[in-house]
Amino acid sequence: MPTFREMIRPILAITIAAAILMLLLAQLDATTWADGFRVGVTNEGFEGDTRSGIVAIIGPLIKIALLMGLPALLTLGVRNLIGRLRKSETNHKPD
Repeated sequence: MPTFREMIRPILAITIAAAILMLLLAQLDATTWADGFRVGVTNEGFEGDTRSGIVAIIGPLIKIALLMGLPALLTLGVRNLIGRLRKSETNHKPD
C-alpha cells in the first residue's frame, strides 16, 4: 500500500491542474459566446450571493474535497482497522 508521501504528489498535481483549468475556463464566462448559451435561462441562485473572483473558484474545490475526501478518509480508516484486527487474529491463533 502506498504511503501518504507517495500519494501526495499525484493528488497535488491533479488539484493544481484542476485549479488552473478552472481559472482558464473562468475567462470564457465574460465572452459573448457564453452569453449566447444563457439566453432565456433564469438564475435561481440567492439574491445576496455575489461571490466573485478567487472565492468562486476555490469554493467548489473545497466543497468537492470535503464531500469526497471525508468519506474516503473514513473508508480508509475502517479498512485499516479491519486489516489490523485480521492481523491480530492470525497472530494470536494457536496452531
